[in-house]
Amino acid sequence: MGISINNNQGFTIIELMAVVSIVSILAVVAMATYSDYTVRSKVGEGMVFAAEAKTSVTDYFYNTQRLPKNNQQAGLPPPESYDKYEFIRKLEVSSTEPYGAITITFKIPGTKADNKELQLVPSTRDGLMSWTCFPPEENGIDINQVPPNCRG
Repeated sequence: MGISINNNQGFTIIELMAVVSIVSILAVVAMATYSDYTVRSKVGEGMVFAAEAKTSVTDYFYNTQRLPKNNQQAGLPPPESYDKYEFIRKLEVSSTEPYGAITITFKIPGTKADNKELQLVPSTRDGLMSWTCFPPEENGIDINQVPPNCRG
């Protein structure tokens, strides 16, 4: 009267396939988020130079009550000279309306952000200057890849 108990220990192929599928989906989602995060950190380099440019444009405005129409008037190096930095292709003060606007063109090869732009536009109300940061509609960097203060 022997009772035979079949004790299978292990996973079925269906269970293993389900686990692999779930892990794959999570990896794809994590990779996209990580990619945006790394681009956003590289965009941060451009924001450091933009801060310097904002100071120069603001100084020019407070000294002349006008906005500069190019990098030279703002006291900045030529736009293409920023190409020597790792993630910036160009930083340019606008020579057309809106004057004083700063456009940063990024060089981040292998990403959607390569050759894309981020713009900082000055506003001069009541003799005071404030800045708005956003990706331009044409050739702008993806909104997920800009710093949080530029998403407003």
